[in-house]
Amino acid sequence: MDKAELRKVMKRRRSGLSAERILMYSGCIAENLIQRQEYADASVLLAYVSFSSEVNTHFLIEKAWNDGKRVAVPKCVDDQKLEFQYINSFDDLAPGKFGIPEPVTGDRVEYAEEEKCLLLLPGVAYTNKGDRLGYGGGYYDRYLKKHDSIPSAMLAYSLQQAESLPVDEKDMPADMIVTEIGCIETKNSRRAGERS
Repeated sequence: MDKAELRKVMKRRRSGLSAERILMYSGCIAENLIQRQEYADASVLLAYVSFSSEVNTHFLIEKAWNDGKRVAVPKCVDDQKLEFQYINSFDDLAPGKFGIPEPVTGDRVEYAEEEKCLLLLPGVAYTNKGDRLGYGGGYYDRYLKKHDSIPSAMLAYSLQQAESLPVDEKDMPADMIVTEIGCIETKNSRRAGERS
């Protein structure tokens, strides 16, 4: 099965979740992430704003604000680039590219490596090795490649797990997968190899 077919299958599977179950699972996922040292250490949460049947990130974003962390969310600045901008409330967002909420105006995260950041990743499928299947634009893969010292966590439902994914050298894995069941630490050899 190629990436396009797999995306359809996994999106259909995810869309089968009821609104109540999405909220319940998302709450468990948020709690599992909050217990991680990576979350405690982060002064900046680089979060996506959830859309459709994705893991709901609103609680996590509010929790980060309440914990005194700064929150930045992505904005597509062109067909190739993702830029994170700080937001102080959900009122700072408006529908952007693909209808996904984006910051209207906000200070850009200039030097992400100099901050203690934690990057949250969306996606449609994952493996226990940390391989992830995104939406096909490659935005997060390019961001991860450029900022590979920032710890990354893909938020996903356990039903999005796959035994293997059709990944290539452009596909960047996540450092951990956080589901409603728990957290999978992924010692991914491809990414570790790139860092050495």
